[in-house]
Amino acid sequence: MVVLALETATRQGSVALWIDGAVGAREGDPQRTHGERLPGELIDWLDRHGRRMADVDLFAIVSGPGSFTGLRVGMAAVQGLALATDRRVVAVPTLGAMAGTWFDAHPDDPRQVIACLDGQRGDVFVGAYGRADAADRATPAIVSEPRVGAAADMAGFMLALAETPPGAVLIGSGARRYADIYGARLPGVEIADVPRPLAEWAAAYAAAHTDLAVAPHALRPVYIRRPDAELARERARHAAAPPAPAPITIRKASSPSDLAAVDRLQRHTFTNPWGVDALRWELEHTDVARLYVAETPEGEVVAYCACWMIFDELHINSLAVDERWRQQGIARRLLVGLLAEAVRAGARTATLEVRESNAAARALYEGLGFHVEGVRRDYYQHPREDALVLWHRRLAG
Repeated sequence: MVVLALETATRQGSVALWIDGAVGAREGDPQRTHGERLPGELIDWLDRHGRRMADVDLFAIVSGPGSFTGLRVGMAAVQGLALATDRRVVAVPTLGAMAGTWFDAHPDDPRQVIACLDGQRGDVFVGAYGRADAADRATPAIVSEPRVGAAADMAGFMLALAETPPGAVLIGSGARRYADIYGARLPGVEIADVPRPLAEWAAAYAAAHTDLAVAPHALRPVYIRRPDAELARERARHAAAPPAPAPITIRKASSPSDLAAVDRLQRHTFTNPWGVDALRWELEHTDVARLYVAETPEGEVVAYCACWMIFDELHINSLAVDERWRQQGIARRLLVGLLAEAVRAGARTATLEVRESNAAARALYEGLGFHVEGVRRDYYQHPREDALVLWHRRLAG
């Protein structure tokens, strides 16, 4: 039997050919798009092995998650070839294939695998897997369903898995890209590369599971994260009909329990938090420090903002919202409240820094009248990134 496999979930992608138990595979050129390389890359790989498209008995496609455009291009290429040759296709999940390559390469390692794929835009795709029956190339057992989120936000999820016996190893492009974050937050957890091209594992998996093959038109990509166009439409709908505000009170911090809540929010939000001890010292020993919190009717602090009032300038130093309460307008209401109080205290301008990639925060600040006026190179360290310096020059207005 001959199986031709393709993977376009990653930037470089890969192709593989399984011929009666022997697998040959190679990765693509990351400097060229999948659209530029396909279907020529598949035809060339067949030719190198003395085969033609008509010799292929079964196709395999790595079905996602991964690059939205890459998945669409790869799936369209395989669907077209399978339709032209009247063949069926086996779809192989990306994160499961990543874990499968590790288990095959480390047969005596009892640990679980956390597959972490770089999702770009600061996100990672993450899934956790346990070893399947060694006598079968079945998809590794799912320990935790695949999810997507900001690289820093995924660290807590990973730590819980790593601390559960028999432990875990973290693999993939997302693990490597954000190694500074995960190395600091997951002490003792090994960070490693995926051992082999994903198409190689997918080809062997498809050959062992021909019963999973479907007609080309039945293929569906696994996105997890919704497409940008869909997110844009949703933002537009929300702008037209904003949700009812949550019952939140904005006030100055006034007790040790407030500082404890701020400490918790910092540790869960930032890779390099300023530290509650520094905030406490500023509040007790200077007259410039201000600390505001957002509180629920039950008394739970769900957001905070720390700032300085220096003469007629307000310097916003840090802001965080509990992840359970995000996207409810709390950050905006917190900022509106403290800006209004700062104006009453004599502030005429306000400034802050934000990560260049943090589009949501930039939109919030710019919607309140802030504008980018400068860049601080490599200001943030985990991961390393430039900071944009924003100013509001007409605060009283």
